[in-house]
Amino acid sequence: MITGLIVTTMTDMGPYPLLNLSSISEDTTVKLSVIGMTILSMGAGSVAEKQHYRLHGSIPIPDSSNIESLAMSFTVSPTKTNDIRIDQHGRESTIWLLFNSKDREHIFTNHSIIETALKNEIVSIKDEGSLADPITMKRVLERIKDVRQSVDYKEPSISVEIPSYIAEGTGLELYTINADEELINLAPSSNLESYSILIVCNLMLKRIFLMKLDDDISQRNMFIASKSASNLNANRYKNEFTIRNVSDPLEREMLLEKVGIIQQYGV
Repeated sequence: MITGLIVTTMTDMGPYPLLNLSSISEDTTVKLSVIGMTILSMGAGSVAEKQHYRLHGSIPIPDSSNIESLAMSFTVSPTKTNDIRIDQHGRESTIWLLFNSKDREHIFTNHSIIETALKNEIVSIKDEGSLADPITMKRVLERIKDVRQSVDYKEPSISVEIPSYIAEGTGLELYTINADEELINLAPSSNLESYSILIVCNLMLKRIFLMKLDDDISQRNMFIASKSASNLNANRYKNEFTIRNVSDPLEREMLLEKVGIIQQYGV
């Protein structure tokens, strides 16, 4: 069911595709690297928070209505860098496994098997040179395909329920509270500066960030926003998300910056 593989990495200049073993265009891989890696790093500070070696998805591929992906993030040793942070902590990288949307149920059924197989392949990759090597990564892709094909899949007697948090068009959803204290969904291209309260749902990392953008907003409005975020988590995401009230100005600025990057590249 896996049809292709893409490697994206955090270069010294920002997210960029390192290798494309798929049928999607190079322009789309650039957009995937920027949007995908930005969302995967949103609100993640420590290695534990970044959930390295965990398989995220299903994730839509930009500009490709029938193609989705699974993603796993990790770090490798850089071959050359002028960024002291990358030199000390490694280069953030992500492998994206592509599949056709019609196979989503089968992919979801075998999610844990694919996760284990990909993790076993990734732990042997120590530097970015191997990630850029087509021979090495083609071998990884074929091994994942073999694992997937070797699974004795049987049609379940009851249809597998795909979680509601799987995105139909993006890995990010934006909400606010209107004058009537109602939760409203914002368009991805919305001007966020015009809102006093912002609720950002990171569908890849299963996190909800509640942000106060206007310091004069009342405590009551923040209480309503917090309650709305909890209801959103319960009703749409089946309580599988973590909710965090972002009160630190620096963290809020960083989150808004990342949302702006995603808006810039389109979702």
